[in-house]
Amino acid sequence: MALRGPRPALLLPLALLAACLVLASGQPWVEANFKFFFKHVDYLKTRAPNPNAYCNKMMQIKGLYGMQIVNTFIHEPVSKINSICKDGGTPIIGGLRESKVEFNTTLCLFKPDTLSISYVGVEKKRKIIVGCWSLYPAYYLEQL
Repeated sequence: MALRGPRPALLLPLALLAACLVLASGQPWVEANFKFFFKHVDYLKTRAPNPNAYCNKMMQIKGLYGMQIVNTFIHEPVSKINSICKDGGTPIIGGLRESKVEFNTTLCLFKPDTLSISYVGVEKKRKIIVGCWSLYPAYYLEQL
């Protein structure tokens, strides 16, 4: 007896197979780019009463709370950040690129002088430096 009609249960394994083939196709920059955006981009900026509360909240949301001493969040659209790896950035030493324009950022620094884990937030508009891979940001250079 032959199978008849649509078989939606077969679509999921086929979609997963296709995704695995794409990831295994020699494009590791996709994963690095995803990690970069997950760890450093918060656009439109998450609301918080002050920069310190913002940092404590975001470090927790991103799973970095208590594990990362410093992290910067960029509050700009993905297209603007991606442009740094093309015409929106200037090449500097070691394959890094500095943005030609300033970006809205929040720098989160671990505050070790308390018994509880907490971060100090510093909002700043500044040029940022990223490492690019296949014309996409894959690494953020922290600037204190």
